[in-house]
Amino acid sequence: MSTGTTPYWLDVPYQSRGPLELDLEVEACVIGGGVAGLSCARRLAQRGIETVLLEAGTVAGGASGRNGGFLIAGTAAFHNDARQRFGVERARAIYARTLEAQREIYELATELEAGESLRKVGLLRLAVSEQEADHVRDHVRALREDGFPGELVEREQLPPMLRRIGLVACRTDHDGALHPTRWYRLLAGAAEAAGARLYEGSPVAGPVPAPDEGPLVTDRGSVRARHVVVAADGALPALVPEYARRMRARRLHMVATEPLPPMLEQLVYARWGHEYLQQRPDGRILAGGFSDLDGEGSYTNSDEGSPAIWARVQRYLAEDLGADAAVSHRWTGVVGYTADLLPYVGAVPGRARLYVSGGYSGTGNVPGFMCGRDLADTIAGYDVEPLFGADR
Repeated sequence: MSTGTTPYWLDVPYQSRGPLELDLEVEACVIGGGVAGLSCARRLAQRGIETVLLEAGTVAGGASGRNGGFLIAGTAAFHNDARQRFGVERARAIYARTLEAQREIYELATELEAGESLRKVGLLRLAVSEQEADHVRDHVRALREDGFPGELVEREQLPPMLRRIGLVACRTDHDGALHPTRWYRLLAGAAEAAGARLYEGSPVAGPVPAPDEGPLVTDRGSVRARHVVVAADGALPALVPEYARRMRARRLHMVATEPLPPMLEQLVYARWGHEYLQQRPDGRILAGGFSDLDGEGSYTNSDEGSPAIWARVQRYLAEDLGADAAVSHRWTGVVGYTADLLPYVGAVPGRARLYVSGGYSGTGNVPGFMCGRDLADTIAGYDVEPLFGADR
């Protein structure tokens, strides 16, 4: 049985918006109140398109409010791996576009007075074995060859807690730490300020119809829209069955400790990204990981967690890193993973004016924002160079 709690990020007072309780006809309807859905709705409204957003629960109540709080450029594949998988030119284009989107997020955070909801603190990608150390050095080389920031940090330069397990790291100073719930609720307000209407507690059952196939029906209302965007990440296979065999829902475990003295300034990815952590301004350390130990059990759309995995994360903090404090929160987030670790974004083949965005493979805070924005621009008739596609 799960012994989870309310996620740390969501353990704050919140007054939700009301559900949809009428029948509407609009130009665009976005399903999903996470990163991509909010980014898309805001951009559509800015482009003068009448837009409604439907969220089954609360804004940022799904994966966008249950993740590690990492605002990092790139996608799930490390840059040197991406160059091998996708080719140098495509990998460079992907990293450059996400880096540009990251800069746009920082500018928007200043505009919205986000404060500590978003902090540029940098990321350490930490190697804990000689094999991984060679890979980290190659990662730095690949970033620098393509003109991107990345610095090699030797063991003696690491924070003391990381020297206990680490050999070398790649530091990317442009990456940032989010309080995702606060950030996405600010973004929701920005979408409304642009003219979008948001309804919470308004689930749309799958399969979602394309605009020519009928209205979107919620518990108390309905929407007819000329364009429909499904931005649901881990729930995308259930809502748009075309992606049921292309994407797998996956649960990821996290814990938050009671406050500790300052130990860590940067975000940390360790052991090939299996473990990840950050220390918040209030002193709490938030950490997740060991999805490889969870194995096939991690591939589920249930948010019920494994006490054994939570306990392993807690031992990792206390025994491996010396961050020994009681755990105050433990939770899971369900995200969408794809075979090539790239998201599906764009028009669903054969279903006119139905669009999807999801499958960020655990790294959605920057790519999701970018994908939602680009989908909106595509719907508005702007020429957007596609990076990922929805039909591969």
